[in-house]
Amino acid sequence: MTDLKKAAQQALEALEEATNYTGCEAWSPSMTDECLAVAVTLRAALEQPEQERKLTDEVIADLWHQNGGFHHHFARALERWLKGQA
Repeated sequence: MTDLKKAAQQALEALEEATNYTGCEAWSPSMTDECLAVAVTLRAALEQPEQERKLTDEVIADLWHQNGGFHHHFARALERWLKGQA
């Protein structure tokens, strides 16, 4: 599971815990509706399979041009891409 998916899972759990909290009756109905909408969105995002990422010539070229042709910036961008952070 990627860091982003872990964070989304933690956010979903916290949101569900907050909406199940007995004090949430004091929340406005619109806030409760918004919380439930966010929970539905997070759950849907977590259920989608991760897309396979392939390091293609196009990806390499995009990373190179995005970093102005500076090899040290390109190397860091490539490292972030490989870790799924970019």
